[in-house]
Amino acid sequence: MTRATAQLDMVHLERADAATLRRLWATYRGTEPPKTFTARLMRLALAWDAQAATAGFEAAKVRREWHRIIKGRVEGGCIKGKGPSQFASAGPGTRLLKDWGGVTHEVLVLEEGASWNGQNYSSLSAVARAMTGINRNGPKFFGLRERAEQ
Repeated sequence: MTRATAQLDMVHLERADAATLRRLWATYRGTEPPKTFTARLMRLALAWDAQAATAGFEAAKVRREWHRIIKGRVEGGCIKGKGPSQFASAGPGTRLLKDWGGVTHEVLVLEEGASWNGQNYSSLSAVARAMTGINRNGPKFFGLRERAEQ
């Protein structure tokens, strides 16, 4: 990440096609983007770089996670988890939206569990069970895990 990254125009970035994003990636990051990166993922990474450069910092944890994603894409085209807890980040304060039964439900992830419809639950699985009436894997139900058959 360089100072020049902070000068990326977000509007230009939003409208850029994949070829333009690849050129921007090479210019601002000094390497070619992984071949498996979609335009959306390149756009998100470049926008993050620009915002972090503008703010003057980037959390080490976030930087490591981006490097893990990029390395996983370069090496095999997909991200492999290190264990059962490897799923998209849904830390405290994250709001999840789920369409179920023709209604969009909003779930708030808490330090200890989650909140839905004014009630606190011990886990996302407990929320999914309350919402659907049957036992479900909460992270998978809310789209935080890739499907096993993919």
